[in-house]
Amino acid sequence: MTKRKRQPRRPTTAGVIACLVCGVLLAAASYLIDAFGGLYGLPGWEQLYAWLGIPMDTPSAEMLQTGDATVTFFDVGQGDSVLIACGEDTCLIDAGTPDAADSLVAALQTAGVRRLDYLVMTHPHADHIGGMAAVLENLAVETLVLPDLSGVDTGAGQLGQVLEEAAAAPVETVTAAAGDAFPLGEGTLTVLLAGLPDADPQDDANNTSLCLRFSLGQFAFLDTGDAEEAEEEALVARCGAGVRCTLFKAGHHGSSTSNSQLLLTMAAPRLAVVSCGLDNDYGHPHAEVLDRFALNGVEVHRTDLEGTVVVSGQADGSWELVADDGADGTGEESLAPAA
Repeated sequence: MTKRKRQPRRPTTAGVIACLVCGVLLAAASYLIDAFGGLYGLPGWEQLYAWLGIPMDTPSAEMLQTGDATVTFFDVGQGDSVLIACGEDTCLIDAGTPDAADSLVAALQTAGVRRLDYLVMTHPHADHIGGMAAVLENLAVETLVLPDLSGVDTGAGQLGQVLEEAAAAPVETVTAAAGDAFPLGEGTLTVLLAGLPDADPQDDANNTSLCLRFSLGQFAFLDTGDAEEAEEEALVARCGAGVRCTLFKAGHHGSSTSNSQLLLTMAAPRLAVVSCGLDNDYGHPHAEVLDRFALNGVEVHRTDLEGTVVVSGQADGSWELVADDGADGTGEESLAPAA
């Protein structure tokens, strides 16, 4: 007896129409949640994820309103992405790796961030700009702040996608220079150094990093991107005590090529956050850097071990830290005014 070969079932017209209708409804629902989530009884993304039981490693919208300012270090794997929120204003410094792009956008949306006053690129490495095109596509961005991209192929790879998306938005684009200051709520984001002038953008892109300081009264946050020791020396030579801070993003994911004793002595941070991937291939953060932080009395937190880390700061210099594991602490530090 010969068995008849079963013919593959072809999709019916009704099935195709049903799939199209479902797609349209999902797109419409996503738009309504983006535009009106939290209003008129419509749930926001954070509430929706909570209902579905999906864990989200992100701060809540309420957390971004604690203190006079908050600095959020997103867990984007082996990369950097830091959100500063002050009043109604927001600034995202870097946007993590390409693999983390969707989760970064989701984290921003569930935290109630629908627009950014500033999106800052410290330097054009993929672990800092991998999610930037997605951020530009999904959030309203007022100003894109760039490092000097002279000598860089701006039409290729991740960087090309970012600039293409910025042009399509369109978004105001600014090439930062040392001394530039951007108002952010009641605080100010200042470009302390715009890279080493003789750094090769191809072979030494880390030392083209924008070095940034956010200040609000006596609270300050220092972000040096991936600047290595040579740029740190130039930063201290130019700014002196102007690098002093409460909170420091560990340079270059905690690499021993950065986080020099010279910088730590002058900056005197009370807290440092290392943004790196769990069991990464680079060994970040390096043991000698962790030892150096300990010798300088710097409290260290890590996104690879704790997930997203949020620091809430007050203008009087006090701070509160809440990590993803629920640990929290408070401290107070009086800062000298920036030079």
